[in-house]
Amino acid sequence: MPNVVVDLDTDLHARLMQWAQEQQRPLPALTRDILAAAERVRANYDPRMDQSTRWIRMCRDGGCGLCEELEPLFAMGKTTAPSYER
Repeated sequence: MPNVVVDLDTDLHARLMQWAQEQQRPLPALTRDILAAAERVRANYDPRMDQSTRWIRMCRDGGCGLCEELEPLFAMGKTTAPSYER
């Protein structure tokens, strides 16, 4: 697995370290899980989705705002939506 170096500001690093300690996990493992969750959000992002559908999905997903913060990061580079079989 390749290594990735990320520059974090001091406050964010401290919060992530606290989160990792609370879970009794190493910080790299927590970081991998966060990035994997972000990739799942990206995989499910549909650029054709209207705002009301986004709000319904965000509320369904707990309303934490994760999608709201992550989707703009993916919107510019993603032009297709996942396909679902019925």
